[in-house]
Amino acid sequence: MADVRIAQVKSYDDAAAMARFVDTVIDDQPGLRAWLAEARPDRLVVVKPNWIQESHQHDPAVWEPVITHPNLVLAVVGKIAEATQGQGTIALCDAPHTYANFEAILARGRLRDRLQLIQNQWPDLKIEITDLRRETWITQDDVVVDRRPNPHDPRGYTRLNLGRDSLFFGHWGEGHYYGADYDTNELHQHHHGEVHEYLIAGTPMHCDLFVNLPKLKTHKKTGLTCCLKNLVGINGDKNWLPHHCEGTPRSGGDEFPAGGWRVELERALKRVGRRAAQSVPGLGPWLFRQMRSAGKQVLGDSETTIRNGNWFGNDTTWRMALDLNRALLYGNVDGSWRDGTQPKRYLAIVDGIVGGEGNGPIAPDAVNADLLIAGDDPAAVDAVAARLIGYAVDELPIVRHAFDAHRWPIRAHDVDAVRVWDERLADTCTLADLAPAKPGGFRPHFGWTTLREARTHGS
Repeated sequence: MADVRIAQVKSYDDAAAMARFVDTVIDDQPGLRAWLAEARPDRLVVVKPNWIQESHQHDPAVWEPVITHPNLVLAVVGKIAEATQGQGTIALCDAPHTYANFEAILARGRLRDRLQLIQNQWPDLKIEITDLRRETWITQDDVVVDRRPNPHDPRGYTRLNLGRDSLFFGHWGEGHYYGADYDTNELHQHHHGEVHEYLIAGTPMHCDLFVNLPKLKTHKKTGLTCCLKNLVGINGDKNWLPHHCEGTPRSGGDEFPAGGWRVELERALKRVGRRAAQSVPGLGPWLFRQMRSAGKQVLGDSETTIRNGNWFGNDTTWRMALDLNRALLYGNVDGSWRDGTQPKRYLAIVDGIVGGEGNGPIAPDAVNADLLIAGDDPAAVDAVAARLIGYAVDELPIVRHAFDAHRWPIRAHDVDAVRVWDERLADTCTLADLAPAKPGGFRPHFGWTTLREARTHGS
């Protein structure tokens, strides 16, 4: 049996093709079909799409290259309901961007109404939809101007400390991490010395099977967002997550690729603005907005200028994402850790029918890649995804280091041993045999373009 399966599906309207693929993937995993058929009314299956936000950052009418398509979500939920004969609970959940509109996401494809049809078919089945965020934000000019409490995950939240096993232990960026908010004090409370902890939502922590449904897209901080990066959506507080280290590589950071007076001016403006935003309610955030605007005028807009760790030199976000994967696979609800040979039951099905290239993850251009990718090993699936968008595995730290030896391993296989069943060829192949889904590969985020160009020109 191959480790990863690829199928060609050309339209989200082809419900039969998506359902057949899900059926085949369930049968591919040893014992999964039999486990699902067991009479277990207390079973909890989590389905975790990529629901980052309701639409493209600059075009509210565009959403297919941004989020997991509702038709694929429905195909997966329907097949799990069928396999369990309508017993147990299927929980759909995610923690979108703090400023995303959760109900607008669910409105895509009338997902809530169509899930109710599956519920009606299986009266004993419980289908839940949960927004895992504890708080939502109102932002203006990328500055938080209001914070609103959000209904919490009914199963609570688990604090998991990876300690010395975190990929941040001993990292040179300690003390300079920047998260989702300008209040970095909270972030540093959770990442210092031998404390490297994450707040994981209780629903994914409690589940018996985690079904990951990521989108195949480029990403500004990690090059690729697929299975591994999609785990950012299981956390309850994004300000526990390091996103970059302030400064340039020369000063021990990865926020900007290089220094200069413009960068130093922007950093100074941001420091003053952040202090004002934290200490002067109302006026402070307004002042911070003006300073950020001035910085963009000096250095350039974020759609064309590298800032905030949005480039291939980001040495922070991949560490955070891999820590989260280990927290899911090996963490217990009480904050303890299970044996490294007994990970949580896991399945991934990647939505690549329409993928995203360019300024991903929130402003990508659509790519009709016509692909579904699946497996039970997130490292192997992401290695295949990397090849299909045009990267070598070793160019993406988030994928390369997922294969590293660790007390709590993410991968089930060595990267050189990954085998792929490609339904397009009706044959098994290796990673090296895979060609990009689009000639030349997906166009990278502009912060990753020089990496692709360097490989292309052999330098």
